[in-house]
Amino acid sequence: MIVQIIGTLRGGGAERVALTLHKGFKELNIDSKILVLSNKIDYEIDDIDIIIGADLKTLKADLIIAHMADVSKKIYNLENVWHVIHNSYSFKFKEKNFISKVKHIYSFRKLYNNKNLISVSNGVKNDVLNNLKIRPKTIQTIYNPFDIEEIQTLGNEKIDLNFDYIINVAGLTKMKNQALLLKSFAKLDTNLHLVLLGKGNQEKNLKQLSKKLNIENRVHFLGWQKNPYKYIKNAKLFVLSSNIEGFGNVIVESLILHTPVVSTNCPSGPNEILVDELSSYLAKVKDENDLKEKIESALNYYPQIEEKFYKKFDYLNIANQYSSLI
Repeated sequence: MIVQIIGTLRGGGAERVALTLHKGFKELNIDSKILVLSNKIDYEIDDIDIIIGADLKTLKADLIIAHMADVSKKIYNLENVWHVIHNSYSFKFKEKNFISKVKHIYSFRKLYNNKNLISVSNGVKNDVLNNLKIRPKTIQTIYNPFDIEEIQTLGNEKIDLNFDYIINVAGLTKMKNQALLLKSFAKLDTNLHLVLLGKGNQEKNLKQLSKKLNIENRVHFLGWQKNPYKYIKNAKLFVLSSNIEGFGNVIVESLILHTPVVSTNCPSGPNEILVDELSSYLAKVKDENDLKEKIESALNYYPQIEEKFYKKFDYLNIANQYSSLI
């Protein structure tokens, strides 16, 4: 049996990874369960193998997958555990003061030294080994899983927007840096609108910035959407403006929907997804002029998005990689 443990089932990337892996394990006829440590749930759950508020004391499994540091701390002494690192944490810690930064790095070393680790990108793996100086028992990269057929089916649903647009789908936070996107968008000579899907503590500031830039009539804040794929599918372009990513799930999802993508070349993940001819559409981090130029270039011409760019992320392939850890 494979058991995944996660803190919540909010609408974040780690949560989608856990649910998609669970589906993959079941299709491979592997006994699979998800233990959710709180009742913070954004998804509709009708699966008896997804257990809310589970007791970890009697947990027995052939393989335990721990998502996020908060979970890893709670099951620190259990056996057969692989801890999934979803972010490039050293870059997040740079935002903190010196003492806080040192404390966080030390706590991560203590938590993950001599443990079995999975990094969701090679960039995250490099961050773990070379920036955080963690010395794991073993570490390997396994990319995040995607149900390609389901995403494409959901992408075909109707939308109620009557204008052409560029889209960003992410939490409205400083790390996702939609402020950079607004500044770049304001410099474009275009009639396109900008659609932002997500919620977060920067929403008020971003709305104020759009007014300051005189683009508020073409910027639309649509909040968190249960089905973001139909909006991505119908966009002229997807733009990721983040300062930091762990992997960049929504880049893969956009490619699956054959929507062109421009992304900042942030740590980590985008340059492992936008490869070969798509690498020309990686922009410098925090550079509004370079992002604007990459957006213009993508709107004028974008290579054909072939299956090779996303097929390797198919969820059954990824579920097999995880099951091989047993």
